[in-house]
Amino acid sequence: MLVTVVPSARATTVRRSDTYLVESTAGHLQARSVVLAAPAYVIGSLLRAMDPTLADLCDGVPYASTATVAFGYRRDQVAHPLRGTGFVVPRTEGIALLAGTWVSSKWPGRAPDGHVLLRGFLGGGRDPRRLDAPDAELITTAQEELTEILGISGSPLFTRLYRWTRQSPQYEVGHLQRIAQIDRRLTSLPGVFVTGSGFRAIGIPDCISDGRATALRAADYLASRERT
Repeated sequence: MLVTVVPSARATTVRRSDTYLVESTAGHLQARSVVLAAPAYVIGSLLRAMDPTLADLCDGVPYASTATVAFGYRRDQVAHPLRGTGFVVPRTEGIALLAGTWVSSKWPGRAPDGHVLLRGFLGGGRDPRRLDAPDAELITTAQEELTEILGISGSPLFTRLYRWTRQSPQYEVGHLQRIAQIDRRLTSLPGVFVTGSGFRAIGIPDCISDGRATALRAADYLASRERT
């Protein structure tokens, strides 16, 4: 079965034939060029059938899991002026929070007038066992520490907890050398391109920029094939 466009299909592997064969849960797709935009370990699993060494390099990018706890308060409950957008906590502080942000100060419309939306971050590469705790414990920890730091009085109007499993790539020492090795391996697979936060860009703006640059490289590759 040949599939042209199936937005909900999950790709399972990429194989090389005369072109490239992308196998998915809805069938397969033939393509002259493939852009893989996913976590590095997902890309590793997709490429393993073609290049196990490249797959191992992608799998080797470490990822951490984090929890985000969001709180809604009335503005008069928070003594802190909330200028800026938030804070990052150094390890030496010895608390559970990795960072805190005041979302309603970063972007307009995120809270009604007279209210604020705050977030606390837990877990990450420096505290991976934190997420073994139940939801209620994570919420209590984030609330207590934000209360002390920001001078909050009373209980939040609402609370939401989100767990993000293996979603935060860790750029450890040697990451640039790993990316250089990945790029060299990709030269043996002309027309295959990778992008995503596990490679060259963690923040959203940088991911957008890297995605656009990758798309341009793919377009240039296809244009060069048309000329030959």
